[in-house]
Amino acid sequence: MGEDEELALIRRKKLEALSVGTQKKDVSKLAGSVQEITDKTFDQFVKQNMLVVIDCWAPWCGPCRAVAPKIEELSKEMAGKVAFGKLNTDENEGVPMRFNISAIPTLLVFKNGEFVDRVVGAGTKEFMKTKFEKHL
Repeated sequence: MGEDEELALIRRKKLEALSVGTQKKDVSKLAGSVQEITDKTFDQFVKQNMLVVIDCWAPWCGPCRAVAPKIEELSKEMAGKVAFGKLNTDENEGVPMRFNISAIPTLLVFKNGEFVDRVVGAGTKEFMKTKFEKHL
C-alpha cells in the first residue's frame, strides 16, 4: 500500500470515528424521505449513514419513473435503518463513471461507507427490500 493510500485510509477511519455518534441521527433526520444527491454531496452522504441506497436515474427514463414510488415507499418502511438518495445521472456524471453505471435505473448499496451491492433495472418492491435487508 502506497503512502497516499495509507493516508486516505487513515482519514477515512478518522471520519468514521467522528461520525459514529451522528450516524443514527443522520438516518432518522432523513427518515421516510429520499435525499437528492449530487456528485459533490455523494461521498459525504455515503459516509454519514450506516446503510445507504442511491437511486441512479434520469428524468427521461421510464423504468426509473416506475422505480421512484417504490423507493419512496421503502424509505418510509425502512426509516431509521436505511438512508435513501437519488442521483440524476444526466446532471451528475462523476458517480456513474466511478461505479461503471451503463444502464439505469441502477441502485447502489453502501454499508459503512463501502460499496456492497447494486441492483440494475426496475424490480419489484419486495425484491429490492430483500436485497437491502440482507445488509442490515
